[in-house]
Amino acid sequence: LPHLVEFTQETAHGLSRLTLAGTVVSQGPLTTLGGAYQLRLAQATDLLTKAAAVAGMAEFSPTNDGHLRELLYERLKLPVLRRTPKRLPAVDKLTLKQLDHEVARLLVDYSTADKLYTVNIEGLRRFLHPCGTIEGQEVAWLPFHFNPLGARTGRRATHDPNSQNWAEEIRRIVRSRWAGGLIFDNDYRKLEPRLVAWIAKDDKLLHAFTKGRGYVDIARELLGWDVVDGTPEYRSVKSIVLGVHYNMQTDKMAKELWLRGQRFSADYATHWDEVDRLRCLYLKRYPGLRAYMRAREQEFLSTGRVVSATGRVRHLGSARMSPDTPGYGHLVNQAINFPIQSLASDITASALMDIERELMRQEGMDYPQYLQLLMEMQRKFLTNPPGHDIILPIEMTFLFNEVHDSLLADVPKSRADTDRALIIDTMRAIPSLRKLCPGFDCPLDIDVRCGPTWGLKKE
Repeated sequence: LPHLVEFTQETAHGLSRLTLAGTVVSQGPLTTLGGAYQLRLAQATDLLTKAAAVAGMAEFSPTNDGHLRELLYERLKLPVLRRTPKRLPAVDKLTLKQLDHEVARLLVDYSTADKLYTVNIEGLRRFLHPCGTIEGQEVAWLPFHFNPLGARTGRRATHDPNSQNWAEEIRRIVRSRWAGGLIFDNDYRKLEPRLVAWIAKDDKLLHAFTKGRGYVDIARELLGWDVVDGTPEYRSVKSIVLGVHYNMQTDKMAKELWLRGQRFSADYATHWDEVDRLRCLYLKRYPGLRAYMRAREQEFLSTGRVVSATGRVRHLGSARMSPDTPGYGHLVNQAINFPIQSLASDITASALMDIERELMRQEGMDYPQYLQLLMEMQRKFLTNPPGHDIILPIEMTFLFNEVHDSLLADVPKSRADTDRALIIDTMRAIPSLRKLCPGFDCPLDIDVRCGPTWGLKKE
């Protein structure tokens, strides 16, 4: 498949150019946010230490599982709801959320605060390069890195740092490199559900996520709920739908919903029963989805692999495997997920390459000139004296990150309207993907959020 090889090579080159482009981080907001996270962590630690002292413990660390077991089960006499494979009382987050006690809630808050500070503040600072000022604001340059080979699902992986799951308040530290510039977050609307429906040839499901209101309509049909995007009820329905699409079984789905606080009952067994009922009801309503899952499992059993719409192959093991083979369930999940998520990655890769070409054409550049410009801009960021404004060689729009189904662009104020239209039109057209997969006709829509920082809408 020479076209697929060429497409894959171009994707790898495009991702390397995202790394060269990098982004700019505001140092002041990052410091303020770090202080808030550090204070929250210190307060949680202090409250837990005092609670342990009241319970009679002279020594206590919230990161020591032995100390947690002693505090929760020996001192406070809380019920043992779950055990580890070694038969020890469990102290994981799911168990702590099930325990109805203030100390358990403090431990959950400590775990959250610790992750926010160590990963998003301390971890992030290792990758920042202070590079001067923009509009009088101290900034640092931050390159994102990508693994073009991706994860087992077919998605691409990011690292150093991994921005895939940044909270919105973390995203807001990313600002434009241009005075008065904007950050565009260009997102394929409900891409995976649309691809699931398109690949499964389930017209009713495709209609729900293209012509209909997606999760809102499904909530009405399955639960009789009128939900609004962003509410806990909306998130519950979305988690169930995506879980079914990923072939998640009831045990794991019920546990993950419970852990996130999305509960259908205060009693876990009743919650489990309701999740199971909704999961079965959803599969019954969209028979094309169930047929697709069976077909992928059969393809895996007969060939030991699955193939995506663009021709990508995921080898999963021997064709002589059976449902009794250890790890069989995980391999079936990969067989179901790979054609969907791999195609989603190819769509965003096509958008990346096609937008770059349009931006270069607009500026009268070829690839060597564009690459030279990126390297010159990177040199400016790495060598600009502290306290001095950054003067870049040219004003143009740059793509700098890919997050799930979104492409992020740094846009000069003067180019906002024209380049917004260019990006949206190109993300819908994706000529590189349609050349690779001529039969692709799944409807695509794009949402654009823009503002002076990532994560904010334009006023």
